[in-house]
Amino acid sequence: MIELQEVKTGRQRKEFVSFTNNLYRDNPNYMPGVFSDSLAAITPEKNKAFNFCEARFWLAKRDGKTVGRIGAIINHKANDKWDKKQMRFWNVDFIDDAAVSAALLGAVEEWAREKGCNEIVGPMGFTDLDLEGMLVDGFDERGIFVTYYNHPYYQTHLANLGYEKDVDWVEHMLNCPTEEDCAKLIRISDAMLKRYNLHIKEIKSSKELNAVAADVMKMINTAYKDLYGTSELDEDQQAAYVKSFLPVIDKRTIVALYDENEKMVGFTVAIADISKALKKSDGKLFPIGWARLLKALKKNDEFIGLLIGMLPEYRNKGVVTILMAGLLYGFIKAGAKTIRMCPMLEDNIKVLGLMKVVESRIYKRRRSFVKHL
Repeated sequence: MIELQEVKTGRQRKEFVSFTNNLYRDNPNYMPGVFSDSLAAITPEKNKAFNFCEARFWLAKRDGKTVGRIGAIINHKANDKWDKKQMRFWNVDFIDDAAVSAALLGAVEEWAREKGCNEIVGPMGFTDLDLEGMLVDGFDERGIFVTYYNHPYYQTHLANLGYEKDVDWVEHMLNCPTEEDCAKLIRISDAMLKRYNLHIKEIKSSKELNAVAADVMKMINTAYKDLYGTSELDEDQQAAYVKSFLPVIDKRTIVALYDENEKMVGFTVAIADISKALKKSDGKLFPIGWARLLKALKKNDEFIGLLIGMLPEYRNKGVVTILMAGLLYGFIKAGAKTIRMCPMLEDNIKVLGLMKVVESRIYKRRRSFVKHL
């Protein structure tokens, strides 16, 4: 018999976050996130998204052993924006047992009906910058710490429970090109910079990095406003995301594009891939996780393309070439060999077009499911 325990205490939250490390202990392709960040995300006192979201989390138990977990979120800001009555499921993981998955999703569905929701979508987090999308292809490829990994049987369980595809994201992997490969792209980029009187800001100090990071977070609200399931980030959330990612950002792989009035018009953000270092410590930074992390940041030829965006008025002017040229040149300077790009919506033609500039391949596909109640 399956018993559901609602997560309310600090001990239960730690068990909730730890479950995937135990479930995927022997899977080399699973990469954990930063344990403290994952813990903070489900703690109301530490996640500013609780200011406009309601959320509940459950552990599934059988004979005292944890066999699954799930979260349920109502993002009121997103529902108002998109005129929806949606509940999101998130952080869903379970053993290959239909009774477990049915109990977990059943808890979400029951609460959804109580709250007057008419559909459930997911996996989706509090905001668009949280982990989202269930892996449906690419199970034999190594993951990265900023995306989910899950077993192939998950999607079968969801289909059996009445969930179907809502949207897909794709993930590209590319080999870093040489300067010669990028020569034409850089020439086009230089011409675009002159034509629109734009410039890429050079980042020399931590103070300048902080300022650019703050500009990126402010601009995300505009650049991403039409993307699936988004809601506006407030100042507290922006500051929290900057604090979370700033320690691992590489200045060489940031492209901060500004106009003549020093207004940001586009950006790219990439980071060294610290996934392998995190896996060795189950995502925990103490007692020795920090040393592994610092080593991975200092010497690494694998990178993650984290964010890319531009103001809507610049999307059809070839300005995207500037961003891609700057990003690739940054990878070259950083000594990158392999780059894994974060998930991109399969219908986001403008962004996907960037991948045609270099030799790349789609190596993973992930999905948001929907069930109408």
